[in-house]
Amino acid sequence: MKSKLSFAIVLLSLVAFTSCDTKKLEAAQADNQKLTSDLATCNSNMTAAANTANAKIADLNNQVSALTAQNAALAPDAAAYKQLKNDLRAQRDQLNAALAEQGTSLREIREKIISGLSALADSGIAVEFKNGLLYVTLPEDLLFKEGSATLSGKFKDALSPLASVLNNYPRVQIYVVGHTDTLKIHTAKFQDNWSLSTERANSIVRVLRDSYSVDPSRLLAGGRSKYNPVADNSTKAGRALNRRIQIILNPDLSKLWDMMGQ
Repeated sequence: MKSKLSFAIVLLSLVAFTSCDTKKLEAAQADNQKLTSDLATCNSNMTAAANTANAKIADLNNQVSALTAQNAALAPDAAAYKQLKNDLRAQRDQLNAALAEQGTSLREIREKIISGLSALADSGIAVEFKNGLLYVTLPEDLLFKEGSATLSGKFKDALSPLASVLNNYPRVQIYVVGHTDTLKIHTAKFQDNWSLSTERANSIVRVLRDSYSVDPSRLLAGGRSKYNPVADNSTKAGRALNRRIQIILNPDLSKLWDMMGQ
């Protein structure tokens, strides 16, 4: 009886032990299957990522090759552009130097004209820059009698020092422009203010040419009549200001045009 009981205990122990090992084995097998599945998924993901990366690398390599070829094709154009840029910079510097030279000349002329006409400083003469030109404005009573285009005896006081300065700057162009007031002309010699203003400018041009040896190729005469007033023509003082001669000095821009044409 005792031996049967011992055998039963041993048998139960073996069954319990075997049952425990079976559960552990099944759990281990389940873990193994999961790990195997996870590993397969990981390998698949890595393969896909590697394929994507390789494709991107291949695409980037193609882009690099294309850009390299494009750079090689553009290299001559880049060199030509660089040379053009340098040429334009050099031309700009030359233009700036020429403009500075012209500006310096006009400033010097202005100072010398003001100095030469200093004795007439209170006569209404004006010397001013406007629109890149130098304007010398001479009132009528320094040069002409009212309604006349014949120079009076006082003209030398203004034109002699002015011509002396002009002859020292032979490249400056000289425009002589006559202006009148709005009153009608009452002499038979002039049809209207146009003819008076123009003939006054012609008289000054002739004197500059004949008496002061100013190169006639530099001279231009014109009349503006009553159409460019600087004061109110309804007053005597305003009309006196409008009756004037303007001598406009224009620097020789041919050198600048030649540079711009190049």
